[in-house]
Amino acid sequence: MALFEVKDLQKKYYAAGEGVDTQVLFDLNFSIDRGEFVSIMGPSGSGKSTLLHIIGFLDGHTGGEYYFNGKKYEDYGENEIANVRNKEMGFVFQQFNLLPKQTVYENISLPLVYSDIPEKEWDNRIKEVIETVGLTHRLDYQAYKLSGGEKQRVAIARALVNNPDVIFADEPTGNLDSKSGEAVMKTLERLHSEFGHTVILITHEIATAERANRMIYIKDGKIESDKKVRKSKNQESIKIK
Repeated sequence: MALFEVKDLQKKYYAAGEGVDTQVLFDLNFSIDRGEFVSIMGPSGSGKSTLLHIIGFLDGHTGGEYYFNGKKYEDYGENEIANVRNKEMGFVFQQFNLLPKQTVYENISLPLVYSDIPEKEWDNRIKEVIETVGLTHRLDYQAYKLSGGEKQRVAIARALVNNPDVIFADEPTGNLDSKSGEAVMKTLERLHSEFGHTVILITHEIATAERANRMIYIKDGKIESDKKVRKSKNQESIKIK
């Protein structure tokens, strides 16, 4: 059974009064299995972030069907959706969304406040995920003192702290230099290959998209291609089947 499945999925924004309605997504069909590393790639304005918001339960669709873990979107109640987002999904955004005056430790702890995980377990969880992203030495730093790449890795650690199955990464390297971006991508690859997380990566950069094992290309709200990424053993050349 697919973890994510969409059938003829549509998204339209309705304008008030005599405004013009705007259709963003048109009849999308695909499924994603648990444990896949998939990039959703396309130019700015193609609808890829809108799609992430729908499958991440951050927004609703206006046509077609969406199933998460075999259950139809409309069959989820509000509390159930909140629980899915908190327990089964972790989100990493381009702008990091860290609290600048709070420490790395405090930023990572935020999702735990809204979870049912006993407080006595928080410290171990926080230290485990910060070690996973290689920033144990920054645990007591205030977020504003970190580099861009370090901030994004803290955001990844925060997304991991509830041990979700799915990591959504929306343009995670968009604000980073090439060295920092490479560190972030290696972290995402490790989460998939070593820890088995389902990773869904949103990007407009072809080189970043090709780091995944499968690439869905969206243009003007429609899927233009959905292909496996074939990588060489040394990862130096990547070809699309």
